[in-house]
Amino acid sequence: MCGFCGIYEPTAAARIDPILLRQMTGLMAERGPDAEGFWSDARIGLGHRRLTIIDLAAGEQPVYNEDKSILVVFNGEIFNYQELRAELIARGHRFSTNTDTEVIVHSYEEYGARCVERFRGMFAFALYDTKQGSLLIARDRLGIKPLYYSMVNGQLVFASEVKPILLARGGLADPDPKAIDFFSAIGYVPGEDTMFRGVKKLLPGHILQWRPGKAAPVIERYWEVPDAPARVMSFDEASEEFQALLRESVRLRLISDVPLGAFLSGGVDSSVIVAQMRELTNAPVKTFSIGYGDSPEHNELPHARAVAELLGTDHVEHLLTHGDFFENVAAFVQRSEEPIVEGAGIALYHLAKRARRDVTVVLSGEGGDEALAGYPLYNIMRKVDALRGVARPTGLAALARGIAPHVASEKAAKYLDWIGTPLAERYFSIPNDLTPGVRSRMYSDGFATAVGNTTSDYFGEMYGRLKHASSLKRMSYVDLKSWLPDDLLIKADKMTMAASVELRVPFLDHKLIEFCLSLPDDLRLKGDVGKYLLKRVALKWLPEKIIYRKKQGFPVPISLWFREKLYDRVAGVLLDPRTLARGYFNPEYVRNILARHKAGHGDYSRRLLSLVILETWHRTFVDDLCLPLRAMRDGCTAPEALRA
Repeated sequence: MCGFCGIYEPTAAARIDPILLRQMTGLMAERGPDAEGFWSDARIGLGHRRLTIIDLAAGEQPVYNEDKSILVVFNGEIFNYQELRAELIARGHRFSTNTDTEVIVHSYEEYGARCVERFRGMFAFALYDTKQGSLLIARDRLGIKPLYYSMVNGQLVFASEVKPILLARGGLADPDPKAIDFFSAIGYVPGEDTMFRGVKKLLPGHILQWRPGKAAPVIERYWEVPDAPARVMSFDEASEEFQALLRESVRLRLISDVPLGAFLSGGVDSSVIVAQMRELTNAPVKTFSIGYGDSPEHNELPHARAVAELLGTDHVEHLLTHGDFFENVAAFVQRSEEPIVEGAGIALYHLAKRARRDVTVVLSGEGGDEALAGYPLYNIMRKVDALRGVARPTGLAALARGIAPHVASEKAAKYLDWIGTPLAERYFSIPNDLTPGVRSRMYSDGFATAVGNTTSDYFGEMYGRLKHASSLKRMSYVDLKSWLPDDLLIKADKMTMAASVELRVPFLDHKLIEFCLSLPDDLRLKGDVGKYLLKRVALKWLPEKIIYRKKQGFPVPISLWFREKLYDRVAGVLLDPRTLARGYFNPEYVRNILARHKAGHGDYSRRLLSLVILETWHRTFVDDLCLPLRAMRDGCTAPEALRA
């Protein structure tokens, strides 16, 4: 697990700035505290920070092929590298290390850019072919590892984080209004755009190539969720295949030359992962859980503790308070770079810091809900469709949507909007709570006009991509392509890497994902039971009271905190004239939801958190951060704050 950056000059007409390259690399020190490496010629400069996981003595990057004509910088893990290495050696390739990184350069020699199709893992890399002068950058299929890029003065600048790119752009952070619309609607920015105008994400399952003489890079997709009808199979057949794939996925993710453990919430996903780890290892699994010292009623610690005792793990618990939460909002925004409404991200960072005392690699249960339809919203949407089927012929569906803007409760307005709207037009991924009836009261007139129908158009197109899928599979597809890579995995990667911990996610093995999305719907969501197949399989290791308890994840009691202990601090940020002057939202709307939340007339904590995070992002990256970045660009030392 590492971080890398680079500057590619397609014409070789301008010199790569070595000072800038070192400064960009230095901004990612926490991603790779163990070593750094650099390489440059007239066309490219590459920088790398390394967190050693495999082959501790060797493997400093860049890594080369035999004659050093091909080199790579890499972030992540190729979990099937031992199998690929054996195949490449049989074909005559000579290896100088035992790292998975070296498999990339030899695979490129053998298969060209399509080598990515052979990799099973989580990865982002930049490969340079000195003989051709060409660049290849790639990102894994599900977007587990981040990769950003931008055009700066005719050069392609790319990095594992945004801050190095901002530095190359002279410290400029220009907010994109349409990205702010996305963030306000769903709590993150989906797709290739970011909140930073001019900075792009390479999409999951895509490669970017730039060859000399070409006016622009070429971006291609190399993986997609198969668009096919569900397979016909019995429960026993599905169970056998699922267990084999999950066991193999966990086994591959236990390959490490450093200590590893697991995050354990006590829910079925993380508990099953730990159960598999116990069967595949000789020593007790090291597990880590988090809770809240001043809000014990929101703790999952008793559930996690029960699973830890059942599975015989070496268990560690860590506590946070409301003060720990609010005081770390700014640090969370700085580390995540792209604003996301994830209160659990702050908890995750603190848990990763605690885990780092004992381990360097951690497995977790991310991806189980997308793969196996675990989110309650999937079932809710089915029930809304049933209501819509009754209401539409009578004209009540249209009436519901018409009155939604005038209903005081946002929750009621949301459901009225949903009843009045077809699923293909209303499914905006899991957050999905800023419906037109709420948007009309929240956005200022000027901002609403400027952004148009960005969010609905984007998700409507995505929902319709699969031509041979059920509505359940289409919803899962939308979440795999948006909510998962652009929210959950950003949180997972950046909060753990800020603590120099590598996070591995067995449910997101692409072979397992392909299998799960090929299942008949009733093996994923049966009646009101999501993750039906997983829960039936989990009975091998866990009691029913653990498997079928209400889903929580790593809950953060922000609803209570924002109503009581943190209300004044939240209101202080949101009613600050500096905040209101941004012009995005109606000031009266902000005052109203603060008052309603404090009085207990609804839970507006997620909306309030999104507004706090958005304002904190502006103050961090738009108002303030550009100044120290410009100072660095002029040759000053990197402020410690930028390394956090």
